[in-house]
Order: sequence, then C-alpha cells, then structure tokens
Amino acid sequence: MKNKKQNGYVIYKGPSMLNEEPIVAIAITKKSTNRKTGDMVQVYILPDNGEKPTANQQTGADESICGDCKHRPINNGACYVVTAQGPTMVYKSYLKGNYDVVTDSRQGLGLYEASKLCKGRMVRLGAYGDPAALPGSIIEVLLMGAKGVTGYTHQWKNQTLSNHQKHVLKRFCMASTDNQAEYLQAKAAGWRSFRVRLESDELNQNEVKCPASSEAGKKLNCLMCGACNGLFTKRRGDIAIISHGFKARRYHEQRGLNV
Repeated sequence: MKNKKQNGYVIYKGPSMLNEEPIVAIAITKKSTNRKTGDMVQVYILPDNGEKPTANQQTGADESICGDCKHRPINNGACYVVTAQGPTMVYKSYLKGNYDVVTDSRQGLGLYEASKLCKGRMVRLGAYGDPAALPGSIIEVLLMGAKGVTGYTHQWKNQTLSNHQKHVLKRFCMASTDNQAEYLQAKAAGWRSFRVRLESDELNQNEVKCPASSEAGKKLNCLMCGACNGLFTKRRGDIAIISHGFKARRYHEQRGLNV
C-alpha cells in the first residue's frame, strides 16, 4: 500500500459469487458521519462494468451484487439505498484510481493487508450490495481483527451458494426477512433474523425493536449496539424494525401482494 493517507481501499476485484460477473468491493475507512451507523468502516460492493450504480439498477446489472433480491428497483422493489449518492461517489472515485488495491483475487495477494484496515474497528458489510456476492474467504480475513460487524443478506435462501459461503454469511450476517413466514423459515435454517415489519405486526418472542429505530427512541446507533452480527458473538436474539423511509409505501404494497 502507498504511504499517503487513503480514504478507502479495494478489498476485492473478481467474479461475483452470485452470477460470476465482475464486481469490486471497496472499504471506506475514513471517519463516517452516518448518524444511524456511527463511525464504522463502510464496505461497498459494486458491479465493476464501468456503469454508474443507478444505470446498473435500471438494466438489472445489479444482479451481480444483489442477486434475486425482491427489493431491487427492476423488481419494483423497496430498496432504500440512494445509489445516486454514496455508491455513485465511491464508484466514480474508484474509476479515477483513488483507492489502493490491497487484494487481488487472481493472485491471492495482500489478504492480510486488508485485515489491517479493520483492526479494532466496527465494520458495516454491505453499505451497498449483498455480502453474499463476496467470497467467504475475503470476508473472513477482512474481519479477523475487527472489533465487530453488522451485516445483512437477502440471499439466505440461495441454494447456489457453497456450504462454506453459507457458513460465513450465517456467522457474520443477519437473514433479512420481510414477513412472518420468512422469519420462521430463516429461524428453522439456523439464522438470526432482521425483520422488516408493519406497525400492526407483533414482535415475536425472540425479537426486540432495533435500538436505532424511531419506535425504540433511537437509543443507540449501530456502532454502539452491534447486535446485527449473525453468530459472531453469543447473542441469539432477533431484531425487527417498522418499515420506514422513502420506500415504505412500496414495502406496504409488496406485503399487500404477499411478496
């Protein structure tokens, strides 16, 4: 790595584990001002095809980093990520060569250099993009010195992933569930769950309100809470949050269609 101070680093360049299309993962290590998450290393997972994230959403090329997620815009889904902001800024900076490459999937170089980026810090896997798109080995090495992690995957039902990939995702990520049926299915498969719910939906016995949510009074941010870490610690409870934000109505519409 270069001696100059970097705002972020390329931690993976190679085929997506979801459809083998080229992707790039970039860890933004500068101090984060995100009020909900707090100061965490933010990992962006992006199609590496030269197109803006907004264009990839329109054409469906975001499949490489989102898989078959029902919330993709091409599915008329309720994805809350504003790709014209953070993801686009990060990808433009990447195309300009502003991020050093610390790993090379083809040569296996620098994996342990990547782990130094996160040593002693909390890491947000998938500020954009599903962690399932990354090789499990990259995730394991990246987090080996981390203080903690938050991660979410809609690919917990994906039968094409290897057993090792599923093991790594289950260890570090929550199963993103969108209704009671999915919650029960994820629990039966051994996952911890992060469930989006309607205000009228009751909490399950093992669920608590997301401490960063409005309904919980925004008591903690993700940095202070750190509960959404899969099986990384001994926590075994599940988290739930009421649908909110600018795509909340779309989520309500999906639930009305039993999606």
